[in-house]
Amino acid sequence: MKRNDILKKLMRQKNLRTADLARMTGIPYTTLKSIFDRGVDRSGYSSVCAICSALGITTDQLELLARENGDPGEREPSASELLEMTGDFSEEEMRQLKNYIHYLRFLREPPEM
Repeated sequence: MKRNDILKKLMRQKNLRTADLARMTGIPYTTLKSIFDRGVDRSGYSSVCAICSALGITTDQLELLARENGDPGEREPSASELLEMTGDFSEEEMRQLKNYIHYLRFLREPPEM
Protein backbone atom coordinates (compact mmCIF):
# COMPACT_ATOMS: atom_id res chain seq x y z
CA MET A 1 0.00 0.00 0.00
CA LYS A 2 1.34 3.41 -0.93
CA ARG A 3 2.07 6.00 1.72
CA ASN A 4 -0.63 8.39 0.50
CA ASP A 5 -3.19 5.56 0.70
CA ILE A 6 -2.11 4.80 4.25
CA LEU A 7 -2.54 8.46 5.20
CA LYS A 8 -6.01 8.53 3.61
CA LYS A 9 -6.95 5.36 5.51
CA LEU A 10 -5.79 6.90 8.80
CA MET A 11 -7.85 9.99 8.02
CA ARG A 12 -10.95 7.87 7.46
CA GLN A 13 -10.33 5.98 10.71
CA LYS A 14 -10.19 9.30 12.56
CA ASN A 15 -13.21 10.68 10.66
CA LEU A 16 -11.13 13.52 9.23
CA ARG A 17 -11.59 15.20 5.89
CA THR A 18 -8.90 16.91 3.86
CA ALA A 19 -10.25 20.28 4.98
CA ASP A 20 -9.91 19.20 8.63
CA LEU A 21 -6.33 18.17 8.06
CA ALA A 22 -5.63 21.48 6.29
CA ARG A 23 -6.80 23.36 9.39
CA MET A 24 -4.81 21.10 11.72
CA THR A 25 -1.55 21.30 9.78
CA GLY A 26 -1.70 24.71 8.12
CA ILE A 27 -1.03 23.04 4.78
CA PRO A 28 -3.24 24.40 1.99
CA TYR A 29 -6.13 22.16 0.99
CA THR A 30 -4.92 22.00 -2.62
CA THR A 31 -1.46 20.89 -1.50
CA LEU A 32 -2.93 18.13 0.63
CA LYS A 33 -5.20 17.04 -2.21
CA SER A 34 -2.15 16.84 -4.48
CA ILE A 35 -0.23 14.79 -1.91
CA PHE A 36 -3.11 12.34 -1.53
CA ASP A 37 -3.67 12.08 -5.29
CA ARG A 38 -0.10 12.09 -6.62
CA GLY A 39 1.78 10.51 -3.74
CA VAL A 40 3.88 11.41 -0.74
CA ASP A 41 7.17 11.03 -2.62
CA ARG A 42 6.54 14.25 -4.54
CA SER A 43 5.88 16.36 -1.46
CA GLY A 44 8.13 18.14 0.99
CA TYR A 45 9.37 16.36 4.09
CA SER A 46 7.97 19.04 6.40
CA SER A 47 4.51 18.54 4.91
CA VAL A 48 4.69 14.78 5.43
CA CYS A 49 5.87 15.33 9.01
CA ALA A 50 2.97 17.69 9.70
CA ILE A 51 0.43 15.28 8.22
CA CYS A 52 1.82 12.33 10.17
CA SER A 53 1.87 14.35 13.38
CA ALA A 54 -1.75 15.39 12.92
CA LEU A 55 -2.68 11.74 12.38
CA GLY A 56 -0.77 10.61 15.47
CA ILE A 57 2.08 8.73 13.80
CA THR A 58 5.72 9.42 12.97
CA THR A 59 7.24 9.36 9.50
CA ASP A 60 9.14 6.22 10.57
CA GLN A 61 5.83 4.54 11.41
CA LEU A 62 4.45 5.58 8.03
CA GLU A 63 7.46 4.00 6.36
CA LEU A 64 7.02 0.78 8.33
CA LEU A 65 3.31 0.63 7.49
CA ALA A 66 4.11 1.11 3.81
CA ARG A 67 6.70 -1.64 3.79
CA GLU A 68 4.45 -4.01 5.77
CA ASN A 69 1.79 -3.44 3.13
CA GLY A 70 3.97 -4.25 0.13
CA ASP A 71 5.49 -0.88 -0.82
CA PRO A 72 9.24 -1.49 -1.11
CA GLY A 73 10.09 2.21 -0.89
CA GLU A 74 13.25 3.53 -2.44
CA ARG A 75 15.47 1.12 -4.31
CA GLU A 76 18.73 0.21 -2.62
CA PRO A 77 21.74 2.17 -3.93
CA SER A 78 24.35 0.38 -6.03
CA ALA A 79 27.91 -0.07 -4.80
CA SER A 80 29.10 2.80 -6.98
CA GLU A 81 26.34 5.06 -5.61
CA LEU A 82 27.34 4.14 -2.06
CA LEU A 83 30.94 5.00 -2.85
CA GLU A 84 29.83 8.34 -4.31
CA MET A 85 27.91 9.09 -1.10
CA THR A 86 31.14 8.93 0.89
CA GLY A 87 32.99 11.43 -1.34
CA ASP A 88 32.79 14.24 1.20
CA PHE A 89 33.51 12.11 4.31
CA SER A 90 36.40 13.11 6.52
CA GLU A 91 39.18 10.64 7.36
CA GLU A 92 37.55 10.06 10.74
CA GLU A 93 34.16 9.35 9.16
CA MET A 94 35.77 6.92 6.73
CA ARG A 95 37.50 5.16 9.64
CA GLN A 96 34.14 4.85 11.44
CA LEU A 97 32.49 3.51 8.29
CA LYS A 98 35.27 0.95 7.84
CA ASN A 99 34.86 -0.16 11.47
CA TYR A 100 31.12 -0.52 10.96
CA ILE A 101 31.67 -2.66 7.87
CA HIS A 102 33.96 -4.93 9.90
CA TYR A 103 31.29 -5.12 12.60
CA LEU A 104 28.61 -6.11 10.07
CA ARG A 105 30.88 -8.82 8.68
CA PHE A 106 31.50 -10.06 12.20
CA LEU A 107 27.74 -10.35 12.77
CA ARG A 108 27.39 -12.31 9.54
CA GLU A 109 30.37 -14.62 10.16
CA PRO A 110 31.51 -14.66 13.80
CA PRO A 111 35.08 -15.87 14.26
CA GLU A 112 35.62 -19.45 15.38
CA MET A 113 36.66 -19.89 18.95
